[in-house]
Amino acid sequence: MFKSPRDALKKLRPRRRAVRAPLYAVELFADLTPMVRMSGLRRLPENFTSGILGAEVAAWSAISPSLLPHPWWVTTANVAIGQAAGHSVGVGLANLITGVSDAFGWTKARRLRQKTAPFVQFAMGTVTVGTYLTAALRRSEHERLVEESHNRGPLQTLAGIALGSLGYGALLLVGEGIQMSTKRFNQQLRRWMPPVVSWPLAIAGMGALGAVLTDKVVIRQILNSAYRNADALNREFLPGAAKPRERERSGSPASLEKWKYLGRQGRAVVAGGPRPHDIAEVLGVPVSEVKQPIRVFIGLKNRTPEHQAEMVLREMDRTDAWSRKHIAVMSSAGTGWINDFHTSGFEFLSQGDCAIAAMQYSFMPSAYSYASDREVPVRSAKTLLAAVKKRLDAMPEDKRPLLYVGGESLGAYGLTDSFDSVEQLISTVDGGVFTGAPGFTRNIAELTRRRDPGSPQRLPVVDGGRNIRFAAHPDHLHHTFDGSGYEQEWEFPRTVFAQHASDPVVWWDWRLFFNQPDWLREPGSRGIKAPAAQHLDVPQSMRWMPFITGWQVGVDQLISLNPPGGHGHQYHEETVAYWNAVLDTGFSADAIRRIHGWIMQDSTRLRATAAGAAKETAKETFGTD
Repeated sequence: MFKSPRDALKKLRPRRRAVRAPLYAVELFADLTPMVRMSGLRRLPENFTSGILGAEVAAWSAISPSLLPHPWWVTTANVAIGQAAGHSVGVGLANLITGVSDAFGWTKARRLRQKTAPFVQFAMGTVTVGTYLTAALRRSEHERLVEESHNRGPLQTLAGIALGSLGYGALLLVGEGIQMSTKRFNQQLRRWMPPVVSWPLAIAGMGALGAVLTDKVVIRQILNSAYRNADALNREFLPGAAKPRERERSGSPASLEKWKYLGRQGRAVVAGGPRPHDIAEVLGVPVSEVKQPIRVFIGLKNRTPEHQAEMVLREMDRTDAWSRKHIAVMSSAGTGWINDFHTSGFEFLSQGDCAIAAMQYSFMPSAYSYASDREVPVRSAKTLLAAVKKRLDAMPEDKRPLLYVGGESLGAYGLTDSFDSVEQLISTVDGGVFTGAPGFTRNIAELTRRRDPGSPQRLPVVDGGRNIRFAAHPDHLHHTFDGSGYEQEWEFPRTVFAQHASDPVVWWDWRLFFNQPDWLREPGSRGIKAPAAQHLDVPQSMRWMPFITGWQVGVDQLISLNPPGGHGHQYHEETVAYWNAVLDTGFSADAIRRIHGWIMQDSTRLRATAAGAAKETAKETFGTD
């Protein structure tokens, strides 16, 4: 039977409805996607145009070079947040221009924008295509600079851009929700007061509500959860950290500090490291010439720093640490972790004739520690150093061990800033090695400000290299950033501050959001080449942009441990080389490589094997007091 066209259309109508929702979603995604949206908005209202243009410009910056190659999720965050910020700026500028035009009756400006809009949008879309292709191609070169073994390729960048566009849409939705709520609140207030009063009150009220909810629901819940998790983790045992039997170690049967009180990372400190036969084998010396290294570590356990320092001294008395040639006071990161290349490297180079003293000041991760209370690492380090130094000063000078200091990240910050000035550091100790100190470290910032003219912020030269040398590579112990020799001989006491160009922990600062630092004005940025001797491991096309650079380098901290040793926030073999120079032990590069290999194996074993032995030790320890 013949059907009319109208009947056929009626039959197809349900199918059209089924297609409508997916088609709407595709068009909405096109409105959010950089470059594609430059052909015109399909679903978003026309009053979004200014914000979309601002987001397009911000999208170029969001994928600009940063310190480290970004995995897809970092690119997603950068693109989403960057576009949201650009949208806000675009809307603000458009409202400002419209307000000024209306005030002065400039009607031609609006007509000019309408006429030029297609050409502007086409030009911006073209720039977006070039920017994205450049970012995708640049990724492989960036991975080569930091020697990443797994090449993620350009697809990581493109996937991040796509997902970031969805994130931008989600942020727009949240923004619209906040705006609608504010308008409704204002409408309620208008019943009792004029607009000039109601609008500020509505905005202030919604802002206060947001602040309270953020504090009560988000921040406090996150901090409480982090505290509980960190506390539980601190009680756990690293798989390979078996209880030591040597009397020279805290936590051993002979120790005054109980094994269970050391904390998770403290137990790793005293369980790991070389014994005399390891040192003899790696260095190729008779075992009779090697001593058993002493490791003293005191856990937190609700103790004050003064109480902990007192216990350190008692442990050093018990182990006869004062008879050793070298003593190192080392400060941990937030959880009690100490870089194995500091501890074990120091012990190898001194052939075991040494004692290391450290104590835990927190069990929270470093990020929480320096965000919540930056005074704790400094107070802890200062208290311990003062206690050890006082005891050393009371000894006859001819029997007094040499005193060194060292640490990484927050540990480097705590020890460095435990001195009132750099001059006090040089006059108090016999040397030190500090790796990856955060950018807010006061004494390092002061040294950088006082650097010799012509030396860059990334590798400052201080007093011609007389006592202090900054290094991104062991080569910088012998020559400056441009390959030239230091003006001064390296005198004792010697101190090394190690900081990679690709370490965001070193270079991040709140001021990056609104202030261009020297390291982004100097060669090695903005496409101006730095000397090859500087060993830069970052793209030299990196530029400073308001907000974007601060955000990107801040996010880079989350992936700072992804690169291999020698890049990012990873200080491995080079740390041994720095201690070799500070101690003036004169070991060859081949010996340093062998030491590095042994420490890598020991660190892996400590944290990844012997789970059964660790469980047995935990049962034995916590079964009895």
